Amino acid sequence: MEREHALLVARGPAGEQEWVVGEEVLIGRDPACHVRLLDRQVSRRHASVRRVGTGYVVVDHDSKNGTWLNGVRVASSARLTDGDEVSIAARFKLFFVDAEATAPIAFTGRGLRLDDATMDVYVNGVPLVPVLSGLQFQLLRALYDAGGATVTRDEVVRRLWPESAVGVSEDAVDALVRRLRSRLGEVDPQRQYVITVRGHGFRLEAD
Repeated sequence: MEREHALLVARGPAGEQEWVVGEEVLIGRDPACHVRLLDRQVSRRHASVRRVGTGYVVVDHDSKNGTWLNGVRVASSARLTDGDEVSIAARFKLFFVDAEATAPIAFTGRGLRLDDATMDVYVNGVPLVPVLSGLQFQLLRALYDAGGATVTRDEVVRRLWPESAVGVSEDAVDALVRRLRSRLGEVDPQRQYVITVRGHGFRLEAD
């Protein structure tokens, strides 16, 4: 069933937040903003999403640290389509869900899109075929849930193998990471999404 309004969606460790896009949604530090981001890198009235005719655009309000649409800096304004990623000051990510979309999609990082219901993964709009294995998808989801922070090997093991964590070796974790990295590279060989943080663990490269 189609929704009446478009949405802006933010997802992270604290869960999911949604803002209905009517005529305009303001984004920034100012208390009057609909999407308030309390970070000094964000301008008081940083950007907005506006309805223009039958569609929507993202507008940068001459912000100091910029607004990006799918990894490309917005000079003044740019038209939005379903699933687009809007990055504020290269620190906060919002995803646009068009009113005509039948269901919201879960997103992760620049160029990546996840559908939790089907375990489909899209890299720059191209689906991974065949789909990831269950463990590969869970690993990608775990890295996303960390919001760009490093996930230790122990955390990966506890999340992916909760009932047999003691018997899972570092080699098994490393092999899973390599396979996930390889699968993503099948579609986008120029970018390494999964980064190894030596002596600590792994993180998702989202910027």
